[in-house]
Amino acid sequence: MSFEPNKAENLDACIKCSACTALCPVAAVNPLFPGPKILGPDAERFRLEGLQIGTTLLNYCSKCKTCEITCPSGVKITEMITRAQEDAKISGGGKTLQFSIRDYLFGRAEYLGRLAMISPNLTNVLLKAPPVRKILAQVLGISSEAPLPAYNPKFKGTETGRQSKKQVVYFPGCFVTYNDPPTGQAIVKVLEHNGYEVIVPSFHCCGTPLEGNGYLNEAKEIAKKNLALMDPFMRAGIPLITGCTSCGLALKECPSFEEPESELQTYDLFEFLWQLHEQNELRENFNEVQVSLGYHASCHLKAQGIGTPSVRLLRLIPGVQVAELDQGCCGLSGSYGFKKEKYNTAMQIGNPLFNRVRQGVASGEFQSVITECGGCQVQIRHGSGIKTEHPIWVLMQAYGLN
Repeated sequence: MSFEPNKAENLDACIKCSACTALCPVAAVNPLFPGPKILGPDAERFRLEGLQIGTTLLNYCSKCKTCEITCPSGVKITEMITRAQEDAKISGGGKTLQFSIRDYLFGRAEYLGRLAMISPNLTNVLLKAPPVRKILAQVLGISSEAPLPAYNPKFKGTETGRQSKKQVVYFPGCFVTYNDPPTGQAIVKVLEHNGYEVIVPSFHCCGTPLEGNGYLNEAKEIAKKNLALMDPFMRAGIPLITGCTSCGLALKECPSFEEPESELQTYDLFEFLWQLHEQNELRENFNEVQVSLGYHASCHLKAQGIGTPSVRLLRLIPGVQVAELDQGCCGLSGSYGFKKEKYNTAMQIGNPLFNRVRQGVASGEFQSVITECGGCQVQIRHGSGIKTEHPIWVLMQAYGLN
């Protein structure tokens, strides 16, 4: 979530090369989607003059940020499209009332999680019931085929509370907090194993669901709240760690518009661990782990420009073999693939990846798949039927941690 103070200045950087459209996963499978160049910089010129065009097509952007990764000029294409979505919503165009209500709810993943935590078991039963899924599809436009993740008891940090002079702040994110608490526990244990006291404040959502559903201004406001919570840790120079690539991208972009007095040191988990390795501070008394894995790099990891530190680190463990899949986007893109009118598009986007996963397992090249993104894990399991989990679990085995 970066916010350019001068819209026109960034717009004029577009050199019309169309590289963004050539690599856009949505444009590749949907011939009616004109692509990020047309809906971004080209249409922005009209929007700056007060003209709204292509409002319906704007909603087919998945916010994967592939366009921004590709752009040689650093144009904030996703931001332009998201801002245009929000303006169209305010003016009453581009969405039906049904889809507007649904996107309003999807944008508030934190509050949906809190509601589900009242009775997670009942919530899971209802979300799996065909009659309920049919009602959700008809009333809210939520696909009856989409792999809605199960809710689990809320992540609350560890019970050990290990005290250490070395400290990190852990930002779990909504997926770990409400859907996958064991992964959060594993991340904390690995950090503690490396001598760190792990602080887990009561953060808000990172804002990515809001941005992904066209609520850019609200995403900015929630980022301000998180920065206020992080301020004492920033001032103390304590680094912030997250194991979710979407949360990591959102948190890394916070300072670009907030300009806090203290620098926010934000790291992807494996980016941080690899830095420890380079400084000879990582515990590398690894047990041998005989496993072969396929690795999927999420779009929001690529957008951070840090490479694939988890792959580099896991290859240090005796017995671990990792094949990088390199098959593009999984298609889910947050809540994009849960939407009735986008489910098929999401599955078509992910098909090359699903096929590669199935072929890799069938040929014995690898046994299962790892990826840092919780949404990608859900989508790959759904599309391929193959076990997919966070790479922290391999490190847990290597360290001999329960």
